[in-house]
Amino acid sequence: MNGILQNPESKSIVLKMGLLQLILAILIVFLIHNELVSLNNKIVDENAALMGHILSEYPQLEDNLAVYITKGAGKEEIAKGRQVLKNYGYDLNMKLLTQTIFKDSYTAIPTKTVLLVLLYFIPICLLLLLEYSKIYAKVERIAISADKVVEGDFSIIRKEILEGEFGKLSHSFDVMAERLKFNLEKLKEDKVLLKNIISDISHQLKTPLASLVILNDNLLQDKGMREEIRLEFLDRSKSQLDRIEWLVENLLKMARLEADAIDYRCEKIELSAPVRKSVASLMNLWEEKNQEIKIQNEGKTFFYGDEEWLEEALINILKNCIEHTGRGGRIVIGLKETPLFSRIQINDNGEGIDSKDLPHIFERFYSGNNSAKTKSIGIGLSLSKLIIEKQGGSIAAHSVKGEGTQFEITFLKGNI
Repeated sequence: MNGILQNPESKSIVLKMGLLQLILAILIVFLIHNELVSLNNKIVDENAALMGHILSEYPQLEDNLAVYITKGAGKEEIAKGRQVLKNYGYDLNMKLLTQTIFKDSYTAIPTKTVLLVLLYFIPICLLLLLEYSKIYAKVERIAISADKVVEGDFSIIRKEILEGEFGKLSHSFDVMAERLKFNLEKLKEDKVLLKNIISDISHQLKTPLASLVILNDNLLQDKGMREEIRLEFLDRSKSQLDRIEWLVENLLKMARLEADAIDYRCEKIELSAPVRKSVASLMNLWEEKNQEIKIQNEGKTFFYGDEEWLEEALINILKNCIEHTGRGGRIVIGLKETPLFSRIQINDNGEGIDSKDLPHIFERFYSGNNSAKTKSIGIGLSLSKLIIEKQGGSIAAHSVKGEGTQFEITFLKGNI
């Protein structure tokens, strides 16, 4: 009962019904009082007529009759009077309609009662019609809102603070609409993301595919091609195929990252572990250029996250440093931990990055004007940034042209 009365619609109906009940009770009391007054007047008139008729012939009986009428008669007089009147059919068993003072009241009271009940039920019906029309209006508004949401119109979300079950329904509807809106926006973003990925893949595959077509045509058309040239063409074809494989693989990784389709593990690991693995996986590259890679503070810094994905990010950053550092160059990886953060600093003494290129190096497919002629297509650093940020970290680059570059990866401990 308390739960029902918490609804403003129920409160309104109960209060108005109670008010009408009170009004009806007052009218019934007023009706009964009126009829009793009318009945009293008729009794007085009957007694007055009787007394007037008797006194017109026996005036000496005035005092006795007045006492009987005003003070009441004794039991003996009442019994004697009943006995006399019974001979004329006037007794306690007579019908009410034969009683002269009841003839008018007998029909008037039921008639007035019926009218009073009708006058009560008409406002009751009007009240219920009004209150239920308000309820149905709210239901209709919710139905219209649902239709608008289905059509993609979310302007109906009002965030109204209402009481009762309709308040809960309105709040639940708004929450549902917000979630639908978010999901639709997410679907649109995913659609745009898929479109961009397809566009990126098709754009980036044009050059290596064109090269493969040319190389393949040369191999097919030149039947007398020397063996060393044929092997060179095959080697170049393999290189282009490797490039296509690497490109598609990394673009798909970026697509999965941007679509939040990857569940990262959150484990406590030493930062030195993914650092050492990334250095080892690139050993052929830095040894070929006779470079030195040094890890400082190894084993003293910890990280809460996914070791394999962090290793992926570090490989791309280190590969960029190796490519843009000359033969005999040096790369230093520093690890640092404070009560607030864990940090990796990667410093090289390579060619550095031009100031106008520095703000854009983490953009996908951005290619600066560095002097080093690498096969990079500008996706590695973008992928690394995405991996790091998805795990609550941040990456920044500082560089001086001709002196080297520093990459700084920071994981705040409040984010892990």
